[in-house]
Amino acid sequence: MTVEKVTRWLGFLCLLAGIIRMGMTPSSLIWGDDSAPEVICGYIACILMSVCSIALYLAQSRETGVLGFITALLIMIGNLMIASNFYGLFAYGFYAKEGTFANLTNAVSGMGLLLGTILLAILTFRANVFPRWMIALFALMILSFGLPGLEKWFALFWGAVYVAMGYMVWKEKYVVKSSTHSNAAPYKTI
Repeated sequence: MTVEKVTRWLGFLCLLAGIIRMGMTPSSLIWGDDSAPEVICGYIACILMSVCSIALYLAQSRETGVLGFITALLIMIGNLMIASNFYGLFAYGFYAKEGTFANLTNAVSGMGLLLGTILLAILTFRANVFPRWMIALFALMILSFGLPGLEKWFALFWGAVYVAMGYMVWKEKYVVKSSTHSNAAPYKTI
């Protein structure tokens, strides 16, 4: 199997992980924070994202280089740590939300994901592999993470980023790069 095929299938997993992540928002709105449906959606999405986030790097590896790889690792490790928190909630209930270990893993995973996401947005903008509107999705995600009252909507925007990027990686729809001004279509299939 070639790297391109692996990248495409990891892109499909990104799309699937994004849809599942988006399921956290209606679950939270309907059944409340840390309800069983929300925790299950979060756990499955984190496991998938910790495996498939490398596709977001592979699709633009030439343009992002080593920093892109480090960013993908930050996001993958952050998702694994959040998955462990979701597992703790699912297995041990609210007891898993207390204590030094829970506080430390929440802080490290949150900061790692935030830093990784900001770096990924900047690198994606600079790489110009994905359309520019993708940066608007990143901005919505980051704003919903920090603004009070929008925390329940954060998972929706987080999932939307993965759905959009995953779809583009899966279908290989990247921005055309040309050195001349032509009437070429804005996207090409590789």
